[in-house]
Amino acid sequence: MSSSKDNDFDKSKRDFVKGVSTGAAGVAIASALAQLGAPIIAGAQEEKKAESPFFRDPPPWPKGTDGGKYNHLFSTSLKENSITDVVAGPQAYFRGESDLPGAKINMGWQMFVKPYKLEMESHHHDTDEYLFFLGAELPDLVGSFDGEIEYFMGPEYERHIITQATVLYIPAGLEHNPCDIKRLTKPMMFSALQLAPYFNGKYQTMGYMEFKGMPKIK
Repeated sequence: MSSSKDNDFDKSKRDFVKGVSTGAAGVAIASALAQLGAPIIAGAQEEKKAESPFFRDPPPWPKGTDGGKYNHLFSTSLKENSITDVVAGPQAYFRGESDLPGAKINMGWQMFVKPYKLEMESHHHDTDEYLFFLGAELPDLVGSFDGEIEYFMGPEYERHIITQATVLYIPAGLEHNPCDIKRLTKPMMFSALQLAPYFNGKYQTMGYMEFKGMPKIK
């Protein structure tokens, strides 16, 4: 059975805690508690950000090992000077086997800022090729395309007009081009991906041609 003295002590203790919580000391304590809780909250947020709509129960994130066994599979030599003022420089190019021995593709990224006859005659490749015509304004590379491109396909020179963001698939052996970038009201991001170790093709008047690379810049 508690005494009156005990009750008075409990009341005094409650009043003291209440006073501290509303004073400067209380603010300091609350701040400290908030800081202690911050890592927990941040951790929870990071964990939430790590969730993926594609993986319901992914394995634990690996700690990894040290070493250079796979260094030869990375290339950071992409930057090149533009060879024409219609392409904003620098441009980015992955020159396939010239940049990474054993690579089976070559690919470039160029930002065209003016109309330009990109190809003057038809040619074909022994491998598939993909051409990407995109806008150049982030984040909407599709909606920011605003231009007109005249493109010819096949030995009969079937004419096509490109007026929206487009991916063009060119099967191996199919004649394609000329290509005329007739109108650009905004910069256009152009990318060509060829499934070959380096660019090559058989041209209408020049015959077989291959292009293995350009000097890289820092």
